Amino acid sequence: MKNKKIKKVFFGTPQISVDFLEKLKNKDFLFDLIVTNPDKPVGRKKVLTPSPVKKWALENGIEVLTPERLSDEFLDELVASTTEGGARPKNEKYLFFVLAYGKILGKNILDFPELGVWNLHPSLLPKYRGPSPIMSAILDDQKNTGVSLMLLDEKMDHGPILAQRKIFVEEWKKNRKMEKWFAEEGADLFLEILGDFVEGKIIPQKQNHDQATYCEKYHKPDMELKKPLENRENFLKFLTFPKPFFFDENSKRNIVSDGRWNEKEKKFEILKIIPEGKKEKKWNIIN
Repeated sequence: MKNKKIKKVFFGTPQISVDFLEKLKNKDFLFDLIVTNPDKPVGRKKVLTPSPVKKWALENGIEVLTPERLSDEFLDELVASTTEGGARPKNEKYLFFVLAYGKILGKNILDFPELGVWNLHPSLLPKYRGPSPIMSAILDDQKNTGVSLMLLDEKMDHGPILAQRKIFVEEWKKNRKMEKWFAEEGADLFLEILGDFVEGKIIPQKQNHDQATYCEKYHKPDMELKKPLENRENFLKFLTFPKPFFFDENSKRNIVSDGRWNEKEKKFEILKIIPEGKKEKKWNIIN
């Protein structure tokens, strides 16, 4: 939507945010400013590395801010970056959009934009509130799912719903591919409703908080595959986590790098593993 009277600011950091931005770009929509986390040291040499979102923004000629804190001074910098005179325009409105930014937004940020702080959550809220909705849906084998656009408030995934799109997953793919799919669905939904929202045709709907369910952040022990290795729970873990592993009879860790679900025999087939301290190899269950 091309509307010069709206200042559009995006907050995000990892690759799923890039997926969202790229889909919008392909439909001729760009944000006026992008906010992401500061560069971080990566690898053994601790090389300062920009976030995926910062890289994308620079490649597409969009100004980037990387604040350590979302203070009132940051908001002053934001206004200066989106206006010619540095003063908040009286005839223009701000809209913030947040997707996997990685910082908690305080009341000063939530109250700033006249058109609210939007958020894309990859579940049908109030289900799967929390930091891992896609991962949790995969692990639960919950194929009836979707995406929600909401307005953020001071509680986690608690704000009113702007729009939802139901999605049925016929076949799960690796989490990274699922993230991309959900982000692109969310981008389509965003463009679909933005104009109507600005014109006052969409009324945010309060969530049914009594039906809320929650998901947690996962840790390394959650990624372990338990015997029997062929069961569906292990296949779902393989799809969910980047480095799912099991311990062999010698208590050595083996990362499962490739596998598939055999629908006919109803079992998880491990195809390749990376044994501890060794190179990737084909997996033979007899070994």
